[in-house]
Amino acid sequence: MMFNFLQNDYWFMRIPLSPYKQRAMQAAYDREEVGALIRQKGAELGGTLAALSYVHNYFRSVFSKEEVLGLLYNVFPMGDVQNSAGRMCRCRGMIQEMDPNITLYRASSVNFFIHEATDECEMLEAVQLYVIPVPGNVHFYDTDNPSYEEGMRGQGAAACVSCEGQIPTCSVASNQNRIVSRKRRERTPPGVPGQGEGRDNEGMSEGRCVRLRCQEGDKLCDGTPSGTTASMPLYQQLNLPHPPLRGTLHTACIVTVIFSSNDQKEQIRLNDVVDFYGFIDESSLVSSSAMECTEVDEFECFGAWHSEQLPPGVLPRMTCLSWQNVYAEPVHPLNCSYFETRRPLVLQYLKEVVCAGDCLLAEYLLLHLCARVTTHEGGVPIGDLPLRVEGDIIDLAAWSSHIRNVSPVAEVLLDSSKLLDSSLSITSRQDGSTNILKAGILQLANGSHVTLDSRAVDSAGDAVQDALFAAIHKQVLLLEYPYQTHEIPVDLNFLVLSTSRVADEISFLRLAVSVPWIPELATEAAILNRINADDVRDYFAQVRRVHRRFEQEEHGMASRLSDRLLAFSHSEPHWNNRDPFIHNNSFAMAATMMRAHAASLGREIISDANVDFVLNLEHQRVRRCHGRM
Repeated sequence: MMFNFLQNDYWFMRIPLSPYKQRAMQAAYDREEVGALIRQKGAELGGTLAALSYVHNYFRSVFSKEEVLGLLYNVFPMGDVQNSAGRMCRCRGMIQEMDPNITLYRASSVNFFIHEATDECEMLEAVQLYVIPVPGNVHFYDTDNPSYEEGMRGQGAAACVSCEGQIPTCSVASNQNRIVSRKRRERTPPGVPGQGEGRDNEGMSEGRCVRLRCQEGDKLCDGTPSGTTASMPLYQQLNLPHPPLRGTLHTACIVTVIFSSNDQKEQIRLNDVVDFYGFIDESSLVSSSAMECTEVDEFECFGAWHSEQLPPGVLPRMTCLSWQNVYAEPVHPLNCSYFETRRPLVLQYLKEVVCAGDCLLAEYLLLHLCARVTTHEGGVPIGDLPLRVEGDIIDLAAWSSHIRNVSPVAEVLLDSSKLLDSSLSITSRQDGSTNILKAGILQLANGSHVTLDSRAVDSAGDAVQDALFAAIHKQVLLLEYPYQTHEIPVDLNFLVLSTSRVADEISFLRLAVSVPWIPELATEAAILNRINADDVRDYFAQVRRVHRRFEQEEHGMASRLSDRLLAFSHSEPHWNNRDPFIHNNSFAMAATMMRAHAASLGREIISDANVDFVLNLEHQRVRRCHGRM
């Protein structure tokens, strides 16, 4: 078996891959070989679940190497996956929604990927995830590859993207007046939903797990099919919170994850950025010209999950065998020497490119980008560092563009065009007619950076301000369901840009860490060629992986830190904002900055050196702020 020599101590993870070995690995990752591996391990370990657990851990280790990832097909952006029939694929994206229904996967011990009803098949617990390209991100995806345009034509989706993200009725009519969508199967008993590859499939032809149907194009022109609007932008039909930054990212994927243990259920969270590895359901990529038209049964679509009428190839489906959170914390501590040598270069980059020579602001911006939510205690987030920058003239778009270049996850600008547009929802809401969670503009991937226009926030309505307050100071996303609102924890990094004095801001934007911007360069200086935006982004990506520990700190450190902060508040009367809300209190934010400074040097716990550094920064900031009053 092809896997026998590939499993030998993961030899390909230790040496460069020759063309022969690349071909061997590509052959090993096809559906037939993986199915044989599952069958072999099932016999050795005593069941399909044990085999899937082995495969999950095995591929997680294998695909941790960049040279191996280069051999896989990518689901995003559109195009590459068109040629992925029977080959291992990677879907890197944000979990936008989870199917609320119970999903069962029918697995045969003879052939895991052929879903025949036999006495030897097992019903395995699974979940369906709606995965989208990470909003506000382009560096995850090879969007400049010219081969994707050709792949998009093959998928029948190029016309939608080329028409500014809308489904043009003329192109639908010219394509034999048909568009393709998935046909909902016969109603199944409660707990056994009828969608996706491998789910229990009563009433279906043997060997097939899905069926497709075509809808007459004139119905798209004459009326609204399945609750959608012909003129609605494609990104909204795909339920993306923001228009993609590239046309080839107008796509999404329904991923079926099969649980092989209870621990895995806790690892799947809404808004996380995850790499999913598995095989694409080829029938979700078939072009409309190859499909057979059948009559539309509207009752079959009632209550279906993500049954929108979309062009073929825009919404593929994947059966996942392994997954890994992007930027997951490493098992072993990272090398501190990398951070110590790279940090000064990153600071210089931020100073010259983003802050126009303002060294003090560059230090705060670096700490801001190094901070992340580590936990919630009593409803209060710990670890994040909201930052307010105050200047006479601030170019919002320029700041957002600079941050996007170095943000490891994503960057989104929320200005008046987003916050004051009544047609856009700030929160995510359950749509009863389509049975999906409609994404709001605040539903972003965990780890994303958000740049806020303070003037737009001040002019926004109460609902927008309430949602922003919850996101900034509680780090929760509001999910609106009928008769109730849920809060789910998030990890977002907020930067508030303002041309007003802090005393004139709306109350929840009077942040404890506010830095007046004093540019010292008329134009951007030439950056030393020792570091570029990609290197800076890689640095912040590694900082995100640094574990911020609490339990290992010596008992006396908390007491010493408290005494130092109290003494500092007496020596700097203007420092303490005395905010009763703990998350925005000067003491809490100082402790957060100390942890961020330790993480920026690759260290998991704070030391006296981190305390001294932050208090010195705060002393300079207070003097600058007091001088502008």
